[in-house]
Amino acid sequence: MPRPYDPGHPQTAALLADTAHHVRSSLDRNGLFAGLVVIGFANGNLIRVVNEIRARELADVLMNTFEISAIVWVALFVGVSFLLRRPRAPLTHVDKAVAAGAAVAFLAPVAPLSWIALSALAVYILWTSPVGSFPERGGWILLAMTVPMFWSRVMFSLLSDFILEFDAILVGWIAGMERAGNAIAFADGSGYLWIAPGCSSLHNMSLAILCWVLFDQLFYREPPLRQAWWGALACAAVVAINVARLSLIALYREHFDLLHGPVGAEVANWLTLAAIIGICALGVRHDLSARR
Repeated sequence: MPRPYDPGHPQTAALLADTAHHVRSSLDRNGLFAGLVVIGFANGNLIRVVNEIRARELADVLMNTFEISAIVWVALFVGVSFLLRRPRAPLTHVDKAVAAGAAVAFLAPVAPLSWIALSALAVYILWTSPVGSFPERGGWILLAMTVPMFWSRVMFSLLSDFILEFDAILVGWIAGMERAGNAIAFADGSGYLWIAPGCSSLHNMSLAILCWVLFDQLFYREPPLRQAWWGALACAAVVAINVARLSLIALYREHFDLLHGPVGAEVANWLTLAAIIGICALGVRHDLSARR
């Protein structure tokens, strides 16, 4: 008959010790941090995903990638992959403390806390990884990923009036229309176009920054800030497309539903995505050609 479990038995104690040693030796720094990043990303987006599934058909939610940009999904995949490409590294006591703190924040039902902790974890990975290594490059990508997912919203909440008025100033200048705060007069005199938070250029600018960092770290250009003007150019293209759309709405009030509705928004989104990726890819190609 099999013996009952006895934690005090010498063979049982030895088995438990061997198991604990195996778990400790199999758990490496990069794998632990990669797993924490995935958990933090999932917890940070949990409420958004649940609300999307409740409000719309599951097929539509999947087609729209849970209302999360494809650039963000690619950045998550590449960032985690870069963390896992480094040879196995043992955990230090500081690593364990940082991982424990991040785990507590990620498991709390507070989305902003997850993004703050994920940003801090990315900074710690950058600080403790060799320059030019895959973990450092992954850390840059993951840190940039938190910008459109969290920090751009924080910035907008603090500077919303200034940001919306900036868009309104550009639209009023291009369309030649009267401006009042963040409202632009329609060309036909029928009223004013109010630039709402959803019409701001800020979110897509944060995606442009993420895409630039993603391309920069994928092809690792040193020093990376030398090519920062390509990221600035991508941001400028985002603003230009958004302002052009708003100007058309102000000039052609009779086509408001088309330009401001789903069709106009979809066309603007695709043009913005193409411009961001195209400019970042052109920057990489230019830099690679200059190296030869």
